Amino acid sequence: MVTAVALFTALAVLLLWGLSLQLQRQLRDQALERAQVRSQQLADAMAGQMDTSLAVLDLGLLSLRTAWPKSRAAFDEVEQQVLATLPRGLVSHLSVIDAGGTVVYNNLGVAPGTFVGDRPHFQALRQGGDRLVVGEPVRSRLTGEWLLIVGRPMFRDGEFAGAVHFNVPSEHLARLLGRLALSDNDLVSLVHPGGAFLARSLDNASAMGQQVPPDRPFLQDPEASRGTFRVDGVVDGVSRLFGWQRLSNSRVVVVVGLSHASVLAPLEHTRRQALLLTALLSMALLAAGGWIGWLLHNLERQQEQARVNRQQMEEAQRLARVGHWTYDPDTGATTWSQEICRIFGRDPSTFRPSFEGYWQHVHPQDRGQLEAAVARSRASHTDLDEVHRIVLADGSVRWVRLLAQTDPVAKGTSYSGTLQDITELREAQLALERLNTELDRRVKSRTRELTMLNRDLESFTYSVSHDLRTPLRSIHGFATLLQESDADKLSDDGLDALKRIQSSARRMGLLINDLLSMAQQSRAELRTQHVDLSELARSVARELRQTDPERQVRWEIADGLSAQADPGLMTVVMQNLLGNAWKYTGRTEAAHIEFFGLGEAEGMANFCVRDNGAGFDMAYADQLFQPFKRLHRLEEFEGTGVGLASVQRILQRHGGSVRGEGAVGQGAMFCFSLPLEPVRQFLDSSPRQR
Repeated sequence: MVTAVALFTALAVLLLWGLSLQLQRQLRDQALERAQVRSQQLADAMAGQMDTSLAVLDLGLLSLRTAWPKSRAAFDEVEQQVLATLPRGLVSHLSVIDAGGTVVYNNLGVAPGTFVGDRPHFQALRQGGDRLVVGEPVRSRLTGEWLLIVGRPMFRDGEFAGAVHFNVPSEHLARLLGRLALSDNDLVSLVHPGGAFLARSLDNASAMGQQVPPDRPFLQDPEASRGTFRVDGVVDGVSRLFGWQRLSNSRVVVVVGLSHASVLAPLEHTRRQALLLTALLSMALLAAGGWIGWLLHNLERQQEQARVNRQQMEEAQRLARVGHWTYDPDTGATTWSQEICRIFGRDPSTFRPSFEGYWQHVHPQDRGQLEAAVARSRASHTDLDEVHRIVLADGSVRWVRLLAQTDPVAKGTSYSGTLQDITELREAQLALERLNTELDRRVKSRTRELTMLNRDLESFTYSVSHDLRTPLRSIHGFATLLQESDADKLSDDGLDALKRIQSSARRMGLLINDLLSMAQQSRAELRTQHVDLSELARSVARELRQTDPERQVRWEIADGLSAQADPGLMTVVMQNLLGNAWKYTGRTEAAHIEFFGLGEAEGMANFCVRDNGAGFDMAYADQLFQPFKRLHRLEEFEGTGVGLASVQRILQRHGGSVRGEGAVGQGAMFCFSLPLEPVRQFLDSSPRQR
């Protein structure tokens, strides 16, 4: 009997330990399986949020790309409106890059000229066609921080013409990802399609520049859209359960990792208690009642943990405005999460969802499209991803994104998926479309106004050329005829008046010629090429010496000065600047005229013409470049006051500038600048370029 009792006790103890260990394994496996599913759901929720953010950024890039070629004012207006629609901190700054890879604009106030043509994201934009590109993190050459480049290429006449970038701080994305983490060891990462970390909720700085191992399933199969796996973290070595979701457009991957420690922590205390109770039950089977009580207590703990986990998942869905649903066609069983009920304005405690009820809420104009999409998905056994409208009970309309997939775990054919409220995003898209339409209308209106102004200018030029010159020639001709035929009959005062008439007629003719010349220079088409300014200055100097071979002037023209400019218009610039120096040194002994360079600065090449002639009072320097303004009397130096105004307009058309310095009796110096890179045609003020 004792042996039988001993054997029974031994068998009971062995059975007890076996059942206890098996139960612990089951609890552990169930917790890990639930965590695996939860990580996939969290990754899906975060992917929807990231997709929304990238879509908003893409709409902004498209608007900026459209505005850039039109005018700087239009671009600035669009820039302000686009940045105002973006969440605070999402974008560090925006940049515009030309086809050569040089930053030509940024809104940081940093001077343009930074070269980014060697960056992989720029190469992807250059070679990848018209699509949104999310580049690997790079350390900014403007700010020094780690940035993700989200960009769109620009094209002109079908050719790549540069790109427009949003520079997104990786640290900002890391903070956004960190809001989804459920414990201190849980991890949310954003991974580039090439495997580089874009952002990481834990220790983001250490992840920058690192690659995830190539054996990750989303790298092994680039076409896969979602999945799960278990592995140790590449940065911190922590064992985690990972769920991942690939964004449909950018192919960026959202990875959510729940650490084994955080998942199993609620079970650790239970495991120790089970061992203790099993040991006690091994010594005394009378503790069976206590063991059953412990199991009940343990079950309640598991239910509480499940409730907490469910609340956390519902909170994550609420933040992302994403709800989860399931549907079994065989039984008609349908479940909606609380967030979907909130989207439809229903009370989760009383509302009973159904497949037919959902279709009743679909907007009548969208039902045909959705039915066709569902039919295609069923026929091809592919996931469903469709955007459509729903009509709520109060008559209001909301935009939603419906995702559906076949449930591989369920027996038979079952479907599950998510529903996301994207009404605000859709309204933002429509607002941007209305903005683009309004901008197009304004551009067309201003183009018509400019065309009318150009016609008026041409009419005025024709009037000056034909209507003013004819009577002026008659005045001068009759005055000359009168001088030749009746000079002996006129008094001295009459002869003096006659000479004044002739002089005034000649001066009026010069003014008309200069006015026409200035108008033609303002309208002439820019033909930019390499111009040897040193040789051009020597040619002008030779022409000036031929007008007065007896004058003694010392010329100093530096060698090797050149620029990218229109050769004809630059000839006008040099003729005016060197001609003025020649004219205003006419009464100076040991006259000296120089042409030299001041080097390059801020993307501009700088040059100067200096003389030791009559000079001018700097108090009147603001009148130097005004048409028909003269700082010297006509009796002292001839001229019409148009030359420097023409110089300024020509240089401004090239994207440059001119300034003057001087002192009375000590000479003058005029310095001008030209851009190192030719001005783009769409920035030219010439009507022919519009």
